[in-house]
Amino acid sequence: MLTFYLALAGDNDKRLIEEIYLRYKNLMLNRAYEILRDKALAEDAVHDAFMRIIRNTDKLGSADSPRTKGYVVIVTENVAKTMYTKSHKQNVVELDDAEPAKENVAAQVEGKLTAQLIAQKIASMPDKYREVMLLKYLHNMSDKEISSSLGISQSAARKRIERARFLLKKLLGGDVDG
Repeated sequence: MLTFYLALAGDNDKRLIEEIYLRYKNLMLNRAYEILRDKALAEDAVHDAFMRIIRNTDKLGSADSPRTKGYVVIVTENVAKTMYTKSHKQNVVELDDAEPAKENVAAQVEGKLTAQLIAQKIASMPDKYREVMLLKYLHNMSDKEISSSLGISQSAARKRIERARFLLKKLLGGDVDG
């Protein structure tokens, strides 16, 4: 791997990169492993860190300086933390996309039946109310967008949406005051 890094380094930086690699490779690997707890990911993090170090050799002093050691460790830790965060976010997404537990099936069926009932009630509404409900909740349009597409004022669009909600609540058998 050292040969690869040396090939990427500028002519003036080859010696410095070689010294950093030989001196800090194990330290970098250990720091990355402490964060990631996975040997393969830690090796990837060290590789990415070396790539950043090669691009920023102007920020380094001699290989044995405390400043260089600190820089190398910080770059490695940042790369490893970024990798950890990305892998953690992927795991969260995967859990969200997982099949629902059997105990949630009843709730899903009930939710689908409720959605179907609401869709039937909206379909039975007069055109002017059905239109605003579909534009507002199916197409996620703002009141301003609804008013523009229907050629009415914003206040008229808001009032129509309010009346459509009232009518839907009444159609669904909700308790309607007033």
